[in-house]
Amino acid sequence: MKGMAMLPDDTTCALCSESIWIRLGPESGAESDEDANMLPEPSASASRRVVAEDDDEQVVPDDVILHDCPAGHHFHWQCFLSHTEPETYCPACHVAVIPPDDDDARLLATIRNEGGQEDDFDLRPVLIEERLFATAPQLRTHAALCSACFTGDEASVLDILSNPSLSPPETTHLLNTPDTDKHWTPLFYAAVAGHAGIVAFLLNNGADPNHRDRFEHVPAQYASEEGHAEVLDLLRGARSVY
Repeated sequence: MKGMAMLPDDTTCALCSESIWIRLGPESGAESDEDANMLPEPSASASRRVVAEDDDEQVVPDDVILHDCPAGHHFHWQCFLSHTEPETYCPACHVAVIPPDDDDARLLATIRNEGGQEDDFDLRPVLIEERLFATAPQLRTHAALCSACFTGDEASVLDILSNPSLSPPETTHLLNTPDTDKHWTPLFYAAVAGHAGIVAFLLNNGADPNHRDRFEHVPAQYASEEGHAEVLDLLRGARSVY
């Protein structure tokens, strides 16, 4: 086929049998040094598992390698997350890779993708979370909203909250549902990061500034600690009318 080149190696995913090497178009770009440590899920644009001879395209791995898999199988990130085998077993050879009766055991793997490489990434909580999201899709929406509020992604916040499938009561519920970790609502994430525009938008759409987390703190306390004066003024003003 015209424009095709040899793959860097012939490693394939043990679940879908396609190459672990993918090409990223120029719009994908490389992850920043800061993001590299977070090892995000491979980009949605990185779906074609062939390599083209194009200076504007980057060849990167999409690779998960379980430390204790005796066969040393490789998996695509999404293939691995989507498998139905219990998280204590290798989905390819069906061998137990951690003790099934040990709730604290870590499922360690080497992860390689466009964000870089991490050699001791614990996959178990990620798998548990993915399966929870599969049974309760609204939790994925809530997690995405909290993430967007923390990173200051105003477009994503607007997109999530303006979804026509959400009724006004459902939107209010989404805004005021705490996470399972710190019992933070999306407003906490926006406040601690100092995103005044998002804080104002959340408040205008029904976010409760008086919600207390598991430490009995309200969002204003975190805004004050972080020195976010504009956010603090917004929250104080909102608390006075609730």
